[in-house]
Amino acid sequence: MLSFIPDKIFGFNLTGWAWMIMLIVTVLNLFNTRSLNFPVWFWLPWSLYIIIYLIMDFSLLGLQLTFQYTLPILIGIVASGLSCKEEDLHWLFRWFMILTGLIYAFFLYANVFGSGYTPGMSTMPMLFSISISLLAALFFITRREKYIFYLILLFIAPVVELTRTGIIATAAVFILHFANESLKNKILFGALGVSAFLIVFHSQPFQEKTFYSGQGTLSDMTSNYYDNPDIRSSGRISWKNALEPGLKAEPVWGNGPRADYAYLTKITKNRGGEAHNDYLSVRFNYGYVGLALLMFGFIASFISLFILSKRYKDNWYLWLISTSSLTLFFAFLMFMYTDNILKYTIYFPNYFFAIIGIVYSLRRDEDLSSDTALQ
Repeated sequence: MLSFIPDKIFGFNLTGWAWMIMLIVTVLNLFNTRSLNFPVWFWLPWSLYIIIYLIMDFSLLGLQLTFQYTLPILIGIVASGLSCKEEDLHWLFRWFMILTGLIYAFFLYANVFGSGYTPGMSTMPMLFSISISLLAALFFITRREKYIFYLILLFIAPVVELTRTGIIATAAVFILHFANESLKNKILFGALGVSAFLIVFHSQPFQEKTFYSGQGTLSDMTSNYYDNPDIRSSGRISWKNALEPGLKAEPVWGNGPRADYAYLTKITKNRGGEAHNDYLSVRFNYGYVGLALLMFGFIASFISLFILSKRYKDNWYLWLISTSSLTLFFAFLMFMYTDNILKYTIYFPNYFFAIIGIVYSLRRDEDLSSDTALQ
């Protein structure tokens, strides 16, 4: 969209430079992190598994993948060592919303003055789901209408771009948000969220993009869309079918770090494609063992955060951020089913793990304050 910026600099595209710079910054800060509050052991089995696998089956692409998978976890560790005061959280929130607003401005520019689509638009809902989770938490707590207004504005973007998982994931963030604890409000706002989603789902543009026949039902979506020939999967069915022999050949341990890329390159006789399904990619590369260790990290983290959200309700900021991070697990797991979000660190995982790290940082400060008061 900005023609004066080259697509690649020294052979790397801008997203490649972004995550590599973030890796360097994170590692440098990691050595200065004195306090470790992040529950590393939740993610240690997964991290050790992919690192050991890389040593046993080394490749440059495998090294890149290992860095991408471990970067968000390192960010969470660094964030958990920070000391966040109220003004720091305000500063972080303000700048994150400025970033969101800037991306939204590019979205408007592309649709008003451009072709209506830019390469980054497909990943835009990933970042917006984080903003929507934070705004929804603020709305459920304060009941200020401005937050629901901002939320609706952000929801419009994936609807206009027709990013189907983005629509479903952002709607789910609002409908299932943990900050909405009242049963009455759950029913009310859940009904509003479901109604908005159904209106979008039954709209002609959504139907035509989703179904070859131009018409389908929710049951077609809830079943395994890989087995539905009427679903427009944007090539995902072909990638799954291509990976099927490798999945069956090495189901337990997988085929090695980034073996999916090498395999698809061989099949296409060109630059390898992506499975656009992280569950498939992890299974192909690391087997069911790797996928199980990854899911253990998600499940253990979710349970830990859920306990914190029930224990620290008196700390308004801690409770707000913990309920937001809890809700984002739904979005994360949804995006994993139709995209490569684990590798898209700069669009979602970095922020997600940073928020989790901040939660544990706030918990540490809250515990220290309680201990001081008791003394």
